[in-house]
Amino acid sequence: MVAGATKTERDVLWSVALLTFAAGFVAQFFAQGVVLFLREAGVSSAVIGLLYIAAIPYTLRFVWAPIIDRNDLGGGGRFERWIYLCCFALCFVLSVLWFFEPARYGAQIIICVGLGMFVLGTLQTALGGVLVEGLAEPSYPKGASLQAAVSALAGMVLGGTVLFLLGPLGWGPVVLALLVVCIVVAGLAGFALNLGHGAKQTPATPPKLWDQFSIFKIARARHLLLVSLCVSAASVLPYATKSVLLIDAGFSVSQSGLIGIVAGNATGFIGALASRPLVERWGGMRVLAALAALNAVVVLVMTYILAFNVGPLPIVALILFANFSVFGAYTASRSILMPLCGAGHQATHLASFVGIEAMCFLVIAGLAISGLDKIGLVPLLLCGAVTSCFGAALAFRDIMRRYASKAGTCISNEPCQ
Repeated sequence: MVAGATKTERDVLWSVALLTFAAGFVAQFFAQGVVLFLREAGVSSAVIGLLYIAAIPYTLRFVWAPIIDRNDLGGGGRFERWIYLCCFALCFVLSVLWFFEPARYGAQIIICVGLGMFVLGTLQTALGGVLVEGLAEPSYPKGASLQAAVSALAGMVLGGTVLFLLGPLGWGPVVLALLVVCIVVAGLAGFALNLGHGAKQTPATPPKLWDQFSIFKIARARHLLLVSLCVSAASVLPYATKSVLLIDAGFSVSQSGLIGIVAGNATGFIGALASRPLVERWGGMRVLAALAALNAVVVLVMTYILAFNVGPLPIVALILFANFSVFGAYTASRSILMPLCGAGHQATHLASFVGIEAMCFLVIAGLAISGLDKIGLVPLLLCGAVTSCFGAALAFRDIMRRYASKAGTCISNEPCQ
């Protein structure tokens, strides 16, 4: 994973990996574990639905990203103190959360989740800045793959140990386990990790407080966003609706957790690692084009099988493939995005792109879930496959235009880039 990187880059990669694991550990608990405990305690679906509102700060982190870029808080690196602050704040939120029982304090738990998602969004923004600033461009695929793989690993550990083994003991032991993990990581961040990485670079022109969308002034960033959304359309649908699909297929809650969280993240881990050497050899856009074509083919085959109602196994296969594809596409798209982030604007540019992309995916997922009963799974999958084919065409067009640009010609009336 870190072979070929310099010592400084290896320090950055391992530091970001450990902190990303802790962040992913808590974030996946907020997104999936809290729902299980609230529902088990008899909390109404109307209250549980507020968790989606509580997740909004995580996607809106680009709003305050310029503040993180502009102010280093006096640390050894531009983002060091921000990371320390977020680690301790996350420990505080989990400490408060430990006192609330789901049966009596559902609303208070959701408020804590909202505060936790705000902290996690800030932490991920700072970590993105460290990764872009601390790595040379040839190492960007390593950084993107590492973040995706570690996030998947965090989901595997959460589902396979904390929720599966400690879940029967109740809310308190589970939250305590998360708190212990965050305390250990916060301690390592303060005493062992290299977060300064010798790259304290106060920008000559720091980002303005309204520079949230400046990344989209770059034509390639706008094109990448469209390609990323289209490429992932076929896989995001089963990925986002996996809990509903597994329950509808006849699996229990515990079985759905093992399949959707543990096995799903395991295939996502494989997808993140498998895509990195391909990105390094062929480039991120070629990998996105290949994934788009693969998404369309696999989803069309699964749609044909599901049309004959042959049992739950095709649903499981579809969900596992969706996890593989989503994490692979993450690695490829971030490898393209990271070189586009301007010096001194790393956190802002990365957070803006990721935030807008995440909101679009949430809209797609919300529409898919709300229309699942009325429209049906097969028509929704067909729409995703068609959109993925369009994404493959866009990616292929970008590849051809860049090839023509290197050759000194253009294949359209647009300027070569």
